[in-house]
Amino acid sequence: MYLIFDLDGTLVDSLAGIASALNRALESLGLPSHPESAVTTFIGKGSLELARQAMPSGSPEPLAHELDAAFQREYADQWKAGSHLYPGIDTLIHSLHREGHQLAILSNKPDAFTREIVDHFFPGDIFTQVLGKSERFARKPAPDAARFLLDQWNIHPSDARFIGDSDVDRQTAENAHIPFIGVAWGYHPSTGLGDTVAESSDQLGNLLRTSS
Repeated sequence: MYLIFDLDGTLVDSLAGIASALNRALESLGLPSHPESAVTTFIGKGSLELARQAMPSGSPEPLAHELDAAFQREYADQWKAGSHLYPGIDTLIHSLHREGHQLAILSNKPDAFTREIVDHFFPGDIFTQVLGKSERFARKPAPDAARFLLDQWNIHPSDARFIGDSDVDRQTAENAHIPFIGVAWGYHPSTGLGDTVAESSDQLGNLLRTSS
């Protein structure tokens, strides 16, 4: 099976690091900070959209770009202390790799951070492709990057599965015609994830192994 995973909220709980870096960036610009419960709702559409949602209503667009740049500077220092794998994910991913499944990451997090985090938690060649947000592809839910992965594997969309925690992930899968499996432990309500939702890493493993 060919498996495409979202990163934040699916494999890695990075909320604490994101919230800390965002609030430091906001404070550096004299803007009000947010509790983690609010920051959760900002995650999933990339760092610039995170900045837009964190700013006070009516803020000018140039300020969003300034906040985004400040956030990325802060996040470079904050992410390791504020990120960890969800329970059972390390065992699941390594098991899938040993079983011969082809694994990829597709995230809206900036590409450099995506690769750094994947290398930290999954060193080696566990994932055949790691794609974060870059100029190469439009961000999710655009299907461009997902279709690129299908082309790299030379497979039909029905031969892959897309795994994520948000409606952005679900829409990406639908736009690329890839069957979707949601995870209930992430940052977004599971009610928007469709009919197939895993409640634990063990259940996700069972769903992946029986969906081929």
